[in-house]
Amino acid sequence: MASEASRRYEDDLDRACSLDIDRLDPIRRMEMCIGRGKVLPTAFVPPQSATPQSLFPASIGRKAHPPVTRFIRVDDPKSFLIYTDGACPGNGQAEPKGGWAFVFGPQERNTTSSVNERLQGPLGDYANPTSNRAELRATIGALRYKNWASVGFTTLSCLSD
Repeated sequence: MASEASRRYEDDLDRACSLDIDRLDPIRRMEMCIGRGKVLPTAFVPPQSATPQSLFPASIGRKAHPPVTRFIRVDDPKSFLIYTDGACPGNGQAEPKGGWAFVFGPQERNTTSSVNERLQGPLGDYANPTSNRAELRATIGALRYKNWASVGFTTLSCLSD
């Protein structure tokens, strides 16, 4: 007999065995609002010889329940890294298609540590896809994905190309 959790999971799969993203994706479930400028970004300038992996190795964040692995800064356990990226094949041409993604932890068994989506605005609005919009949308998605302070982080660094 299937457990309640596995039945719920199976209910989220369509006939093609793909997840019902509209139901599961936290970004789509969040209340949409326009920012008010209460948190302002600052530039992070790493030491010249440092790499993202040396500054933010995969470590266990102890404030989350259960504890989870994130890219946590070696000298500040309240600071962590998210990798963001966006792409738009056909940028500047007719009918470009765009997408974006972010990775907030190393790939582990039975754990989701990344999000990816087709390109549209954070409020579901449409504008012509561009590479710049895709890159920016990835960062907006990472910032909105979760209340990162609720799991013990006060500083989030986004790394993009």
